[in-house]
Amino acid sequence: MHNNDNRLPGESPRQGGRTLVGIDAAITARHHVAVRNDGADKAKRFSVEPTLAGLRTLTDRLIGYDNIDAVVEPTSMTWLPLTIAVEKAGGRMHMVGARHSARLRGAIIAKSKSDVMDADVLTRARQVFELTPLTLPDPAQLALRRAVVRRAAAVIDANRSWRRLMSLARWAFPDVWTAFAGSLPTATAVLGRWPDIRSLAGARRATLTAVIAAHTRGVADTPARAEAVRTAATGWAAFWDGLLDLDALAVDVSEHLSDLSDDQARIADASTV
Repeated sequence: MHNNDNRLPGESPRQGGRTLVGIDAAITARHHVAVRNDGADKAKRFSVEPTLAGLRTLTDRLIGYDNIDAVVEPTSMTWLPLTIAVEKAGGRMHMVGARHSARLRGAIIAKSKSDVMDADVLTRARQVFELTPLTLPDPAQLALRRAVVRRAAAVIDANRSWRRLMSLARWAFPDVWTAFAGSLPTATAVLGRWPDIRSLAGARRATLTAVIAAHTRGVADTPARAEAVRTAATGWAAFWDGLLDLDALAVDVSEHLSDLSDDQARIADASTV
Protein backbone atom coordinates (compact mmCIF):
# COMPACT_ATOMS: atom_id res chain seq x y z
CA MET A 1 0.00 0.00 0.00
CA HIS A 2 1.17 3.52 -0.72
CA ASN A 3 2.71 5.10 2.32
CA ASN A 4 0.79 8.33 2.62
CA ASP A 5 2.10 10.96 5.02
CA ASN A 6 -0.54 13.51 4.08
CA ARG A 7 -3.57 11.88 5.74
CA LEU A 8 -5.31 13.28 8.75
CA PRO A 9 -4.24 11.80 12.11
CA GLY A 10 -5.85 8.36 12.47
CA GLU A 11 -7.02 8.34 8.86
CA SER A 12 -6.56 5.11 6.97
CA PRO A 13 -8.10 3.68 3.82
CA ARG A 14 -10.59 0.88 4.10
CA GLN A 15 -9.80 -2.08 1.89
CA GLY A 16 -12.52 -3.98 0.05
CA GLY A 17 -15.23 -1.29 0.18
CA ARG A 18 -16.28 1.63 -1.93
CA THR A 19 -14.95 5.09 -1.17
CA LEU A 20 -17.22 8.05 -1.82
CA VAL A 21 -15.54 11.41 -2.33
CA GLY A 22 -17.29 14.76 -2.60
CA ILE A 23 -15.34 17.78 -3.84
CA ASP A 24 -16.67 21.30 -3.55
CA ALA A 25 -14.52 22.96 -6.19
CA ALA A 26 -13.36 26.54 -5.90
CA ILE A 27 -11.76 29.00 -8.28
CA THR A 28 -9.78 31.27 -5.94
CA ALA A 29 -10.43 29.61 -2.57
CA ARG A 30 -9.51 26.13 -1.37
CA HIS A 31 -11.19 22.98 -2.66
CA HIS A 32 -13.13 21.28 0.14
CA VAL A 33 -13.05 17.49 0.08
CA ALA A 34 -15.08 14.90 2.01
CA VAL A 35 -14.16 11.19 2.02
CA ARG A 36 -16.64 8.62 3.28
CA ASN A 37 -16.77 4.83 3.18
CA ASP A 38 -19.98 3.61 1.56
CA GLY A 39 -22.54 3.04 4.29
CA ALA A 40 -20.74 5.17 6.88
CA ASP A 41 -22.48 8.16 8.43
CA LYS A 42 -19.47 10.38 8.95
CA ALA A 43 -17.00 11.69 6.42
CA LYS A 44 -13.40 12.75 6.83
CA ARG A 45 -12.88 16.28 5.56
CA PHE A 46 -9.90 18.26 4.39
CA SER A 47 -9.13 21.05 1.95
CA VAL A 48 -6.49 21.60 -0.69
CA GLU A 49 -5.27 24.64 -2.57
CA PRO A 50 -6.27 25.05 -6.25
CA THR A 51 -2.60 24.70 -7.21
CA LEU A 52 -0.32 21.99 -8.57
CA ALA A 53 0.75 21.24 -5.02
CA GLY A 54 -2.88 21.03 -3.95
CA LEU A 55 -3.71 18.60 -6.75
CA ARG A 56 -0.75 16.41 -5.78
CA THR A 57 -1.98 16.46 -2.20
CA LEU A 58 -5.46 15.38 -3.31
CA THR A 59 -4.00 12.47 -5.28
CA ASP A 60 -1.78 11.45 -2.37
CA ARG A 61 -4.65 11.56 0.11
CA LEU A 62 -6.79 9.29 -2.07
CA ILE A 63 -4.18 6.74 -3.11
CA GLY A 64 -4.77 3.46 -1.29
CA TYR A 65 -8.53 3.75 -1.03
CA ASP A 66 -10.54 1.11 -2.90
CA ASN A 67 -13.17 1.81 -5.59
CA ILE A 68 -13.03 5.59 -5.41
CA ASP A 69 -16.15 7.30 -6.75
CA ALA A 70 -15.69 11.06 -6.62
CA VAL A 71 -18.38 13.64 -7.37
CA VAL A 72 -17.89 17.29 -8.33
CA GLU A 73 -20.03 20.16 -9.59
CA PRO A 74 -19.16 21.86 -12.91
CA THR A 75 -17.59 24.96 -11.34
CA SER A 76 -16.01 26.69 -14.34
CA MET A 77 -13.39 24.24 -15.66
CA THR A 78 -12.05 23.26 -12.22
CA TRP A 79 -13.51 19.79 -12.73
CA LEU A 80 -10.84 19.01 -15.34
CA PRO A 81 -7.66 19.16 -13.17
CA LEU A 82 -9.58 17.66 -10.26
CA THR A 83 -10.65 14.73 -12.43
CA ILE A 84 -7.06 14.14 -13.47
CA ALA A 85 -5.94 14.21 -9.83
CA VAL A 86 -8.65 11.69 -8.86
CA GLU A 87 -7.81 9.40 -11.78
CA LYS A 88 -4.14 9.45 -10.80
CA ALA A 89 -5.26 7.99 -7.47
CA GLY A 90 -7.11 5.22 -9.33
CA GLY A 91 -10.55 6.73 -8.89
CA ARG A 92 -13.44 7.75 -11.13
CA MET A 93 -14.94 11.20 -11.29
CA HIS A 94 -18.65 11.93 -11.71
CA MET A 95 -20.35 15.25 -12.26
CA VAL A 96 -23.62 16.51 -10.79
CA GLY A 97 -25.20 19.73 -12.04
CA ALA A 98 -25.51 22.58 -9.57
CA ARG A 99 -29.32 22.49 -9.77
CA HIS A 100 -29.42 18.82 -8.82
CA SER A 101 -26.89 19.16 -6.01
CA ALA A 102 -28.89 22.08 -4.60
CA ARG A 103 -32.00 19.88 -4.46
CA LEU A 104 -29.96 17.12 -2.82
CA ARG A 105 -28.56 19.56 -0.27
CA GLY A 106 -32.04 20.83 0.50
CA ALA A 107 -33.29 17.30 1.07
CA ILE A 108 -30.40 16.34 3.35
CA ILE A 109 -29.55 19.48 5.30
CA ALA A 110 -32.39 21.86 4.47
CA LYS A 111 -31.14 25.17 3.10
CA SER A 112 -27.84 25.37 4.94
CA LYS A 113 -24.95 26.31 2.67
CA SER A 114 -21.23 26.00 3.18
CA ASP A 115 -18.36 24.55 1.22
CA VAL A 116 -17.77 21.89 3.85
CA MET A 117 -21.45 20.85 3.79
CA ASP A 118 -21.45 20.80 -0.01
CA ALA A 119 -18.50 18.43 -0.11
CA ASP A 120 -20.22 16.11 2.37
CA VAL A 121 -23.49 16.24 0.43
CA LEU A 122 -21.75 15.28 -2.79
CA THR A 123 -20.51 12.03 -1.21
CA ARG A 124 -24.18 10.98 -1.04
CA ALA A 125 -25.03 11.82 -4.65
CA ARG A 126 -24.83 8.18 -5.77
CA GLN A 127 -27.64 7.32 -3.36
CA VAL A 128 -29.99 9.55 -5.32
CA PHE A 129 -28.66 9.95 -8.87
CA GLU A 130 -27.60 7.49 -11.53
CA LEU A 131 -24.07 8.72 -12.13
CA THR A 132 -21.85 7.94 -15.10
CA PRO A 133 -18.07 8.28 -14.77
CA LEU A 134 -16.59 11.22 -16.64
CA THR A 135 -14.62 10.43 -19.77
CA LEU A 136 -11.92 13.03 -20.18
CA PRO A 137 -11.88 14.60 -23.65
CA ASP A 138 -8.62 14.57 -25.56
CA PRO A 139 -6.91 17.97 -26.11
CA ALA A 140 -8.48 18.46 -29.56
CA GLN A 141 -11.98 17.71 -28.26
CA LEU A 142 -11.44 20.03 -25.31
CA ALA A 143 -10.22 22.81 -27.61
CA LEU A 144 -13.30 22.34 -29.80
CA ARG A 145 -15.59 22.40 -26.78
CA ARG A 146 -14.03 25.62 -25.51
CA ALA A 147 -14.30 27.14 -28.99
CA VAL A 148 -18.01 26.29 -29.09
CA VAL A 149 -18.48 27.96 -25.71
CA ARG A 150 -16.57 31.05 -26.87
CA ARG A 151 -18.53 31.20 -30.11
CA ALA A 152 -21.85 30.88 -28.29
CA ALA A 153 -20.88 33.76 -25.98
CA ALA A 154 -19.79 35.86 -28.96
CA VAL A 155 -23.06 35.16 -30.79
CA ILE A 156 -25.02 36.27 -27.74
CA ASP A 157 -22.91 39.42 -27.39
CA ALA A 158 -23.27 40.21 -31.10
CA ASN A 159 -27.03 39.84 -30.86
CA ARG A 160 -27.09 42.22 -27.90
CA SER A 161 -24.94 44.77 -29.76
CA TRP A 162 -27.21 44.51 -32.78
CA ARG A 163 -30.31 45.01 -30.66
CA ARG A 164 -28.78 48.03 -28.91
CA LEU A 165 -28.04 49.59 -32.29
CA MET A 166 -31.54 48.79 -33.54
CA SER A 167 -33.13 50.16 -30.36
CA LEU A 168 -31.19 53.40 -30.74
CA ALA A 169 -32.12 53.75 -34.39
CA ARG A 170 -35.78 52.97 -33.75
CA TRP A 171 -36.23 56.09 -31.64
CA ALA A 172 -33.54 58.40 -33.01
CA PHE A 173 -34.05 57.94 -36.77
CA PRO A 174 -36.66 55.20 -37.38
CA ASP A 175 -37.37 56.21 -41.00
CA VAL A 176 -33.70 55.78 -41.84
CA TRP A 177 -33.68 52.34 -40.24
CA THR A 178 -36.82 51.34 -42.13
CA ALA A 179 -35.19 52.41 -45.38
CA PHE A 180 -32.44 49.81 -44.81
CA ALA A 181 -35.19 47.22 -45.45
CA GLY A 182 -33.99 44.86 -42.73
CA SER A 183 -30.49 44.43 -44.20
CA LEU A 184 -27.84 44.28 -41.47
CA PRO A 185 -24.93 44.61 -43.96
CA THR A 186 -26.56 47.70 -45.47
CA ALA A 187 -27.27 49.29 -42.10
CA THR A 188 -23.76 48.70 -40.73
CA ALA A 189 -22.08 49.83 -43.96
CA VAL A 190 -24.09 53.06 -44.28
CA LEU A 191 -23.99 53.99 -40.59
CA GLY A 192 -20.35 53.00 -40.37
CA ARG A 193 -19.50 55.54 -43.06
CA TRP A 194 -22.02 58.18 -41.98
CA PRO A 195 -22.77 57.72 -38.23
CA ASP A 196 -23.95 61.36 -38.02
CA ILE A 197 -27.37 61.68 -39.65
CA ARG A 198 -26.45 65.22 -40.75
CA SER A 199 -23.55 63.80 -42.75
CA LEU A 200 -25.80 61.04 -44.07
CA ALA A 201 -28.33 63.67 -45.16
CA GLY A 202 -25.61 65.45 -47.12
CA ALA A 203 -24.03 62.31 -48.62
CA ARG A 204 -23.51 62.29 -52.39
CA ARG A 205 -26.27 60.27 -54.06
CA ALA A 206 -23.84 58.32 -56.21
CA THR A 207 -21.61 57.41 -53.25
CA LEU A 208 -24.52 56.38 -51.04
CA THR A 209 -26.01 54.33 -53.86
CA ALA A 210 -22.68 52.56 -54.43
CA VAL A 211 -22.34 51.68 -50.72
CA ILE A 212 -25.87 50.29 -50.58
CA ALA A 213 -25.40 48.35 -53.82
CA ALA A 214 -22.15 46.81 -52.52
CA HIS A 215 -23.88 45.50 -49.39
CA THR A 216 -27.27 44.49 -50.80
CA ARG A 217 -27.92 41.34 -52.81
CA GLY A 218 -30.52 40.91 -55.50
CA VAL A 219 -32.03 44.40 -55.19
CA ALA A 220 -32.60 46.35 -58.39
CA ASP A 221 -33.85 49.59 -56.86
CA THR A 222 -30.67 50.63 -55.00
CA PRO A 223 -30.94 54.25 -56.24
CA ALA A 224 -34.46 54.48 -54.83
CA ARG A 225 -33.33 52.89 -51.58
CA ALA A 226 -30.42 55.29 -51.32
CA GLU A 227 -32.74 58.23 -51.92
CA ALA A 228 -35.11 56.96 -49.21
CA VAL A 229 -32.23 56.73 -46.72
CA ARG A 230 -30.97 60.21 -47.62
CA THR A 231 -34.44 61.77 -47.44
CA ALA A 232 -35.16 60.15 -44.07
CA ALA A 233 -31.82 61.33 -42.66
CA THR A 234 -32.55 64.86 -43.86
CA GLY A 235 -35.94 64.82 -42.14
CA TRP A 236 -34.63 63.54 -38.82
CA ALA A 237 -31.65 65.91 -38.81
CA ALA A 238 -34.14 68.78 -39.16
CA PHE A 239 -36.47 67.29 -36.55
CA TRP A 240 -33.72 67.03 -33.91
CA ASP A 241 -32.08 70.37 -34.68
CA GLY A 242 -31.57 72.16 -31.38
CA LEU A 243 -33.39 69.39 -29.47
CA LEU A 244 -30.87 66.53 -29.45
CA ASP A 245 -27.07 66.48 -29.35
CA LEU A 246 -26.46 64.89 -32.73
CA ASP A 247 -22.70 64.71 -32.11
CA ALA A 248 -23.36 62.53 -29.05
CA LEU A 249 -25.84 60.47 -31.08
CA ALA A 250 -23.15 59.84 -33.70
CA VAL A 251 -20.77 58.68 -30.97
CA ASP A 252 -23.41 56.23 -29.69
CA VAL A 253 -23.92 54.86 -33.19
CA SER A 254 -20.17 54.41 -33.70
CA GLU A 255 -19.73 52.65 -30.36
CA HIS A 256 -22.55 50.19 -31.07
CA LEU A 257 -21.10 49.47 -34.50
CA SER A 258 -17.64 48.94 -32.99
CA ASP A 259 -19.04 46.54 -30.40
CA LEU A 260 -20.90 44.63 -33.10
CA SER A 261 -17.78 44.43 -35.28
CA ASP A 262 -15.69 43.12 -32.37
CA ASP A 263 -18.31 40.49 -31.55
CA GLN A 264 -18.49 39.36 -35.17
CA ALA A 265 -14.69 39.06 -35.27
CA ARG A 266 -14.84 36.86 -32.15
CA ILE A 267 -17.44 34.66 -33.83
CA ALA A 268 -15.19 34.28 -36.87
CA ASP A 269 -12.14 33.45 -34.72
CA ALA A 270 -14.02 30.81 -32.73
CA SER A 271 -15.42 29.30 -35.94
CA THR A 272 -11.97 28.54 -37.36
CA VAL A 273 -10.89 26.08 -34.64
